[in-house]
Amino acid sequence: MEKKLTVIPPSQTNGNAKSASSSQCRVAAYCRVSTEQEEQLGSFANQIAYYTDYINEKEKYQLAGIFSDEGISGTGTRKRAGFRSMIAACEAGKVDLVITKSISRFARNTRDCLHYARYLKSLGIPVIFEKEGINTMESSGELLFTILSSLAQEESRNISENTRWGIRSRFQQGIPHINAACFLGYDKDEAGHLVINEGQAKVVRRIFREFLEGWQPSEIARMLNTENVSGVHGESRWAAVSVVRILQNEKYKGDLLMQKYYIRDFLTKELEKNDGKLTQYYVENDHDAIIEREIWDAAQLEINRIKEFKRNHQIRELGSSSLEPFYGKIFCGCCGGRMVKKGRKSVWRCINSGKEKGGFCKAKPVEGHKMEEYVSAAWAQLVSQRENLLPGWEKDIAQGNALERLRAAQMKELTEKYPAWFQAAKKTRMVIREIIIGGDRGCEILFMDGVRLVTD
Repeated sequence: MEKKLTVIPPSQTNGNAKSASSSQCRVAAYCRVSTEQEEQLGSFANQIAYYTDYINEKEKYQLAGIFSDEGISGTGTRKRAGFRSMIAACEAGKVDLVITKSISRFARNTRDCLHYARYLKSLGIPVIFEKEGINTMESSGELLFTILSSLAQEESRNISENTRWGIRSRFQQGIPHINAACFLGYDKDEAGHLVINEGQAKVVRRIFREFLEGWQPSEIARMLNTENVSGVHGESRWAAVSVVRILQNEKYKGDLLMQKYYIRDFLTKELEKNDGKLTQYYVENDHDAIIEREIWDAAQLEINRIKEFKRNHQIRELGSSSLEPFYGKIFCGCCGGRMVKKGRKSVWRCINSGKEKGGFCKAKPVEGHKMEEYVSAAWAQLVSQRENLLPGWEKDIAQGNALERLRAAQMKELTEKYPAWFQAAKKTRMVIREIIIGGDRGCEILFMDGVRLVTD
């Protein structure tokens, strides 16, 4: 029997690919510029206008959309909303063809470039790169496309390295590279110099003042949120860590540390803290200070003192949600454990006591009013000994470090201004460093200036 061959033509298209009989091809264009410089933005607008006219002028083309990303790097797709919207439109079957200016506009990351071009190809959607003359649906274009996309990534690497070199070269000359929108208290003038934003500077000064008055970062953050004080981005979303960052930022004393962070990978743009891997540059008196150098130095010493205090006593936080001034400062004289406030009667108990937790400490609880009496008696002793303590305070003011000078000056002023504890009680955080109660010594109180007194 003679063989007979019958050709059966395809009855449907492959994916989104248009059949020969289709009257129009739905075309999307993708445009991108990597910076917000005026000349680049002009090019960006021209790209959009060009592709709009180009697609509309073609009789067989139907405009499916102009997708664009302005001022966005092409080394990744995560932050490119326009690119991701284009891919979503393709997945939804709304696009038959994608046109873009060049491979570098599509993506500078070889992996992303190949991945998305091949992904769209699997959907039956070709990508045409005008500059290179590549159509991803053509077999001859695959090798050339792979080579050129690799070259685009290498070009991006060179641009990144040249940019970093330029920034570091300016660092060596003491010329800063700063984004003033990332921290509170300063704006940039037309010449790029930092100038004080007085409204924001008031918040910065308040944070330093309250911290050195004994308020903890978590308490300061809580008060700022309660008062709806605006942060760096205009929102009242304060946290302890943001307060600490302000306290540790050298810019507020007029100095500038450059290259605190660096980009580890030009593709991911991932920042890494510079812990000595790269050279840093420190410029003193770079701009007008918001905080006096003496106050800034005192704050750093207080931060370190608190860290050591918490480490020695194995506690996480000194501040409390109830803004209790003694929180985290009272310790058991029997076992050294922290005393916490419990119950409606405001009783202080050792955390190592309590039968329900198998506590081993036998220290007796102390009622809140009794604690106030101990502190009041200690303050009375301190005031009565003021004349004897003055020489020591004067010595600290003259010879001590920034924090010692500050604490001595505070104690000298407070003991004169507030002879009775009920007057000084509102300054508890500034005055009391540590209280040890119970055991053989009654109540032992350590004041912020280092004076230690015992009351019964």
